[in-house]
Amino acid sequence: MVTRTTSARPRLLTECLDLVTTPLVDDVVDGQPAALARLRAADEALRAQREDRHRADALTELIVTIVEDHADRPTEQTP
Repeated sequence: MVTRTTSARPRLLTECLDLVTTPLVDDVVDGQPAALARLRAADEALRAQREDRHRADALTELIVTIVEDHADRPTEQTP
């Protein structure tokens, strides 16, 4: 029998990988609010996960780095 926790981990991993790879990471770099919100939601889900902390911590660290690098950067505006 597959538990809910077991089935949630692959979905969470897939979501995280989608968020930190092209093309979705490009949206983060471009300052798209929806992409940043998805990253923050994934970060919260990873922090709440009890199993496989080593991998969850590694993904959380990557997400935090991406958010710090791009979340508060002003977007370029063309005149």
